[in-house]
Amino acid sequence: MKLIAGCLLTVLLAAACSAASAQVMSPAINGQVQTENRAPADAATIVLLNAKDSSVVRSTISNAQGVFNFNDLQAGSYLLFTTKLSYAKKYSGPYTVADGKTTNAGIIILYAAAQQLNEVSITGKKDFVEVHPDKTVLNVEQNITAAGNSLYDVLTTSPGVKVTGGDILYHGGQKALIAIDGKPVLLTGDELVNFLKNYQSSSISQIELIDNPGGKYEASASGGMINIILKKNKNLGSNFGLSESAAYGQDYKSSTGLTYTLRTEKLNLFANYSFQDNKILHTISNSRNINTGGQSYNFDLDYTAHLKALNNNFNLGAEYDLAKGQTLGFLVSGFYNHTPIDKTNTTVISTGGLRDSSIYTESSINRNISDMSYDLSYKGSLDKASHSVLSANADYSDYRRLSDELLQNDFFDAAGQTDSSPVFYQDNSPSHIMIKSANIDFTQHVSGSAHFDAGVKSSKVSSDNNIDFNQLVNGSYMPVPDLTDHFIYNERIDAAYLGFEEKFNKTTVSVNLRDEWTSSTSFSVNPNREEDSTYNNLFPNVQVSQQLDKNNLLTAFYKRGIRRPDYQDLNPFVGYVDQFYYSTGNPFLKPEYINTYQVSDLITDKYKVSLMMLVTDHFFNTIFEQDNVTKVYTATKANLGTHYQYQVELNLPVDITRWWSISADIDLFHEKYTYTLDTVPAKTTNGFNIYLNQSIKLSSKLSLQLYDEYESATYYIISQYEPLFFMNAGLSYSILNNKGSVKLAVNDIFNTDFNKYHTNYANLDITERDKLGTRFIMGTFTYHFGSSSPRIRNNNTEEQKRLGSGNSEN
Repeated sequence: MKLIAGCLLTVLLAAACSAASAQVMSPAINGQVQTENRAPADAATIVLLNAKDSSVVRSTISNAQGVFNFNDLQAGSYLLFTTKLSYAKKYSGPYTVADGKTTNAGIIILYAAAQQLNEVSITGKKDFVEVHPDKTVLNVEQNITAAGNSLYDVLTTSPGVKVTGGDILYHGGQKALIAIDGKPVLLTGDELVNFLKNYQSSSISQIELIDNPGGKYEASASGGMINIILKKNKNLGSNFGLSESAAYGQDYKSSTGLTYTLRTEKLNLFANYSFQDNKILHTISNSRNINTGGQSYNFDLDYTAHLKALNNNFNLGAEYDLAKGQTLGFLVSGFYNHTPIDKTNTTVISTGGLRDSSIYTESSINRNISDMSYDLSYKGSLDKASHSVLSANADYSDYRRLSDELLQNDFFDAAGQTDSSPVFYQDNSPSHIMIKSANIDFTQHVSGSAHFDAGVKSSKVSSDNNIDFNQLVNGSYMPVPDLTDHFIYNERIDAAYLGFEEKFNKTTVSVNLRDEWTSSTSFSVNPNREEDSTYNNLFPNVQVSQQLDKNNLLTAFYKRGIRRPDYQDLNPFVGYVDQFYYSTGNPFLKPEYINTYQVSDLITDKYKVSLMMLVTDHFFNTIFEQDNVTKVYTATKANLGTHYQYQVELNLPVDITRWWSISADIDLFHEKYTYTLDTVPAKTTNGFNIYLNQSIKLSSKLSLQLYDEYESATYYIISQYEPLFFMNAGLSYSILNNKGSVKLAVNDIFNTDFNKYHTNYANLDITERDKLGTRFIMGTFTYHFGSSSPRIRNNNTEEQKRLGSGNSEN
């Protein structure tokens, strides 16, 4: 690893020395302006604005065909402000441009000024779904049904995103890298869920669904990257925002969000705080059949839990412009959550079809979770033309979980009468995880439209976990040796990457190579066991884009990725649910490796068709292992074999009328599972998913949204799932001169959002129905006030992502 870092540093210095002499083709933006009847709008004025601060860059006039061009720009993000005599003003964008590339702004439609008062709110608004060559953008403010919900809830209804337990899946059902403003989130599993539930939708501007984030990001981004872009104020002065929401269903939800920003010419201070008080119902019905020794047994389990959550989340940060092109940033963020859980489950045991006994388990969990994270960042241009850019980040995170549980088991005979004395247990399971990471990234434009990227990153993780499990014996709690343990896990990952991109006429080629060296040690007291693991992997990433004609942009890429086990997946603790149901980690779990091949065509900058193949070796997932003698089944993670996926993705946004638009996302797939167990045959499956979003403008202030999701019956991992369908609806009304809004949404109108599946794997025969409380009626009020004058100037971390077990009910 030292050799790699040394070589990389040499290359960085050599590239920096060549910065002054590099000749770079500047980026450009072009497009066309049309009137509402689709005629060219000649002599329209188009003003180019800096998206960061709305400062004027320059302006131009469209020609007789309505075409305009802005050449010799600097790389960055821009807005377009378009005006024409007798027509309403129009803002569009933002548009991101890179050196050596020309960005097509598409067609800008102007509407007659007579309709300005009624239509300006329509023409200036973005669509909920925007399709780009390299990503799909979801404009959260246009998602009415997301109002008042958490970021986690928003992701569950995002096209192409699948949320299963603590995993956020995207791009072929692979685990996605979650990032906030381009920085990987340092949590995963139940901790990731808890983190996402702390963010309110009112604080989110956009969600970017990126298929291929490139070599700069961790190789664990095998399922693409979901980048959450938070709202940022662009006006000078101080601004304040307030959001209040309340929902009622089987239980309830409520949230409060506060934001504050203070921006000057050089300094930007920002802070936000959110509080949520939620209570969600979770029910599971499970029927398990066992046939052994010529006898049949049945275990019917009914589980009910009320998940209470009092979530506090805050962010406090500052950005300061040291000089032109030089920015220093500091961010402190954290959360403190109190999450008590009350749960009960009844297990009815039958032999030969006749009931012989039952067990009633009652549990009360008192859990407190806290996290404090600190981030120091720098980004600076090493030359006036911004051809050489250096950025650096240093992060530290301290995560703590305290969890106490009291359990009581009551036993009954076939007639429902008490069979024996109750059994009482006490469980204390604290966890402490520290993560440190630092990275340096460098970009150098070397000639024409070519640029070179390189970077290094190092991260260290320390995880310390205890479980003290005691049973009440003769009035005193005594340790249960088999269920008491202490587990310590340490991991270090050193990474380096090199990348190069060049544009040849209408063809753009990008080549990246990332190297990751991993070293880990794990130690458990009971049983006394220590595991060491060290491995090094190379992860290539190659992408080619070809502009076939003005209506078709073809993009193809190949990448290799890795999915490492979550830290808690390796934890050998045995978790007690009831006498016949346990959970445990697997310290021998190996990482899985994913090879992804994709070809996509972006048609008229609007529609997208993608063909994809993924091959996953050593894929792992949660399975159940059953002991036919004791009748106990245990949930654990295991490497299962090889998973083949073939998929067609269609992104089809359609404007039915000026006031009615539909965005349809369709996935068609064929999959094959081959298992390492000789007794389990290979399994193939076919299916499709449809995500349909309708936006209807009822008036200049009133909007309606309908969201439908359908997933066909399919086989997944080891289980056959039944079809899934649910529907959301929402209304939004603008008030207080468009500075405020009132929204009313109904989620899961028909209460059909649940999973039902049958498992027939090895010696398992299980049918289960799993339902979270999802049907709510929610009202939301938002208001923003403060400085409204635009800023005008006349000049032309992955490691936390793998934490687990934070808000688990078990």
